[in-house]
Amino acid sequence: MQPVFGCLLLLAILVAVVLLTVGAVALMRRGRDNVRGSGSLGSAMQELESLFVESKRHVIEAEKREEAEESPSGDPPEKD
Repeated sequence: MQPVFGCLLLLAILVAVVLLTVGAVALMRRGRDNVRGSGSLGSAMQELESLFVESKRHVIEAEKREEAEESPSGDPPEKD
């Protein structure tokens, strides 16, 4: 009876480890998706700042030119 109990305990531990690993991976993917959204918010804040701070306008225009040069396909940019 002892070996059977030991095998069941080992199996339960393995299942728990697998479930914890799957849960951790799912949480990491979820956190990574949230980080992507904050980039567009930063760009929007830069645009607003360029309206009020004249010295920032040239930086925004340079970034827009670089983005336009990087995508020569002529397709409109994808919206997130």
